[in-house]
Amino acid sequence: MKLFATDLDGTLLNSKHEISKENINALKIAQENGVEIVIATGRTYADAKAICRQANICAHIISNNGSLAHSKNGEKLKVDTIDKKYVTETLGWFNDNRYFYEVSTAKNIFLPSNTKEILENDFYKAKTKNLSLSKYTVDEIVSLLFSQEGVILVDDINDIVNADLDYCSISAISFDEDKLSKGRELFGNHESLSLVVSHELNFELVNTNASKGNSLEHLANHLNIPLKDVAAIGDNYNDVSMFKRAGISIAMGNAKEDIKKICSYVSSSNDLHGVAHAIYKFMNNLKVESSTA
Repeated sequence: MKLFATDLDGTLLNSKHEISKENINALKIAQENGVEIVIATGRTYADAKAICRQANICAHIISNNGSLAHSKNGEKLKVDTIDKKYVTETLGWFNDNRYFYEVSTAKNIFLPSNTKEILENDFYKAKTKNLSLSKYTVDEIVSLLFSQEGVILVDDINDIVNADLDYCSISAISFDEDKLSKGRELFGNHESLSLVVSHELNFELVNTNASKGNSLEHLANHLNIPLKDVAAIGDNYNDVSMFKRAGISIAMGNAKEDIKKICSYVSSSNDLHGVAHAIYKFMNNLKVESSTA
């Protein structure tokens, strides 16, 4: 293993959205042994960079579900943005059909100023169909949205579509399964956008050339590392493109069963330092006990 790619949410981050000291130690030991580390996430580059900085990790970063790839030195290696006309078209449809949405660039995340109100209304409508829905989910999602680096609140959709921006991804969130299915079906057949799912309550839209797998392959070529020497670990459907490229594919213990079935190895969960366990398993002459020594 010469390059190790890890997802963030549900993988490197535990359920408290933190990187455990066990995972940090494992990443650093891997780097000391010559393994290149790449963070591959649906989050923005600025947000991923801030998380790495806080954990004192220096890594290559694939962000916005593969729309951008940066070297560990901050060099921009790959860019696949969304044409402005598709942003206008998509946000118009979201607005007409009352979807919550966020628009991301490399540095910023644009959220409606009434984010909490939109999500609460969506939740209560969905709860009439699914009584098992828990209110804490709304508060947790709102808290997570606002904790991201570079959040900008907008009152009007035109504040986004009239701006001159490099649009990397558009995300929709809903608690209503029928609403999610409707959006996923419509945009899943779009000619110029690719749809990815990173959470059971969302779907995200990116340039058709953008995927974690494409950017991982691009980065591996840049580093002159054969794909057979690449390991990728993740927990959700937006990680599948990495699993198809990497010589070693690793599912987290908390991943869905159909994700586990397509991977060559299943690690422990994100609350049990699954990234650390995977690193030690696939590195020569190192054992899991190293992380707790």
